[in-house]
Amino acid sequence: MTAAPETAAPKTAATIMTREVVHVAEGDDVQVVAKRLLESGHHSLPVLDQDGRVVGMIGERDLIDAHRQIHLPTVLSLLDSVIPISGWREYEEELRKATAVTALQLATPKPEVAHLGDSVESLADRILKRNLHALPVVDDGGHLLGIVSRSDILRALIQGS
Repeated sequence: MTAAPETAAPKTAATIMTREVVHVAEGDDVQVVAKRLLESGHHSLPVLDQDGRVVGMIGERDLIDAHRQIHLPTVLSLLDSVIPISGWREYEEELRKATAVTALQLATPKPEVAHLGDSVESLADRILKRNLHALPVVDDGGHLLGIVSRSDILRALIQGS
């Protein structure tokens, strides 16, 4: 009698995530955030509150945006009213980043997150569709457990084929 061939368990966030995560605290100064991001070699970092919950993500783009010149939106003045023609949301976002002092103020709030049981395929799909560099892996309470990067996903897909 021959044994049935073993099938590998499906890979999930739990099996491919990095457990030691470089992160910043919500109250960290923007300069501290920039230094930590550059020193880590990562493209983005999770922002944690005092209880270890993920409250945002900061990427290289956020830090670059914070140092760019703010462009006023084009407006139309009509009967003592100012009507934005375009770019009002972009202006508000640029202003928010340019005036940020702490990690929480600069971070993208309510970031996309992953859970331990998420499949590699679903993680890959979300990272690509949303043009993300990484997904923090959280428990049901939003506490950081690990992080899955594009490299982690690529490694899992290559090893699985």
